Amino acid sequence: MALVLWCLAATSAAAQTLVTSDKPTAISVTLYRAPDRDPSTPIDRTAAQGFALITETRTITLPAGPAVIRFEGVAGNIMPETAIVSGLPQDVAEKNLDADLLSPRTLYDRALGRRVLIRRTDKATGRVTEQQATIRSSAAGAAVIEIAGGYEALRCSGLPETIVQPSVPDGLSARPTLSISTSAARPVTVTVTLSYLAGGFDWQADYVITLRGRAGSGDSRADLTAWVTLASSDVTSLPNARTQLVAGKPNREQTPSFGNYEAGALSLRCWPTDIDYGSDSAVPPPPPPPPPAPLMAMESGEIVVTAARMSAPAVEVIQGELGDFKLYTVPMPTTVAAQAQKQVSLMTRANVLVRTVYVSEGQYGDLQPAHPVLRMRNRTADGLGAPLPAGQVMVFQEGAERPILLGSPSFDDKAIDEEVELDLPPTPRVSASLDHVSDAKLIQRYLLTVSNANAWPIAYEARFSNGDERFASGAKTVMRNGQRIWAVTVPANGRATFAYSLRAPE
Repeated sequence: MALVLWCLAATSAAAQTLVTSDKPTAISVTLYRAPDRDPSTPIDRTAAQGFALITETRTITLPAGPAVIRFEGVAGNIMPETAIVSGLPQDVAEKNLDADLLSPRTLYDRALGRRVLIRRTDKATGRVTEQQATIRSSAAGAAVIEIAGGYEALRCSGLPETIVQPSVPDGLSARPTLSISTSAARPVTVTVTLSYLAGGFDWQADYVITLRGRAGSGDSRADLTAWVTLASSDVTSLPNARTQLVAGKPNREQTPSFGNYEAGALSLRCWPTDIDYGSDSAVPPPPPPPPPAPLMAMESGEIVVTAARMSAPAVEVIQGELGDFKLYTVPMPTTVAAQAQKQVSLMTRANVLVRTVYVSEGQYGDLQPAHPVLRMRNRTADGLGAPLPAGQVMVFQEGAERPILLGSPSFDDKAIDEEVELDLPPTPRVSASLDHVSDAKLIQRYLLTVSNANAWPIAYEARFSNGDERFASGAKTVMRNGQRIWAVTVPANGRATFAYSLRAPE
């Protein structure tokens, strides 16, 4: 009876035909930003914390009966539980992710107890010798091998040596592979769609603003160029993909990655020290990612970003809607390369109205130093009027010979008609000092003095973090966003004062 069951199982396993799809014919990818990354924090290209929705189209020929389809070349950080396959004659019966990729480490681990060749090179003569050996340890720590009737630790002899595998062990795949089990009533060629979520992706917006005229002189005009930076820390490239970007923060719980496809290096040590003798070179490592595309044009080693040179790029991403989120579509096929990043133009705007205001923030008895703030209203009348995804801003001031970098602030997502404020570092020509004038039993009096050493008037605001009802002043103040604000124009080479008092609780 046992023999009959074994024969039936063997017949059933043999009846399953293996069908391999080595690559998709078309790819679409939608990138979602890392939900917890601050806009001022750059993307971590080695471990991007966003994710992507990837859709692949593949043409597959199925035989009659049960079959296992291998989708080779899926994203290395695929979440297999999210995979959806449509277009098959019957439903999917089983999904499997082949997590063991071909690498020096997996080759060594799979060789445990197997015979291999140890190739050594004599440093003096250059003579190469090979000896048969048996692997007797895992890839963690030292590599113990049995050779010539004894035991040794690989790479501890002082000679250059490596392992030569006679063949690739079963179950190792050169690329990330998702396999599914299905069945067809008759032989058929079908076009299927495979959709899944994958981690290890991210994107952000990067802005360049070039101010015209005098810095800090109230209303001025500026040119704005915005780029979208696409990043991938995955091991799989997505060539010529239809690419879209989602701005917003979808509610997604973090789930652990199924496998780490970048942990393929083999690091061996000689006991008892922790000296690293390098990685086995049986499989060459991937080339390093290219450097990020420059935000500015370079001429003779100098940055060139001037209003006269700014022109509309050949292509810009197209803004659309996705429920409450903003959807940006790259208008041409784009390769989201493995372990790399690239930039695509988001928008260009000329003659954007920018107002410079010097601001001090803090408590009634403790204000921070005054610093310039660039204020823009995101509306068409002021030269903008488009949803602005969160990102970092490089602010330049036009100079006689070249633009000068003023600062690199950041901001969150801004809708149309919202106000955008960019904080810049304090300057020595505008200062604000707060003096404690008197301290009576119930009343404390303060005097704020703002000095302007510029040859032009400036706008200044003192922003107090709460609207305490015990506050009193003869000057006019307003409440905005939970802050009490005193606003004044400080004359050129002049000063302005603000006296106020706080009544202590009885």
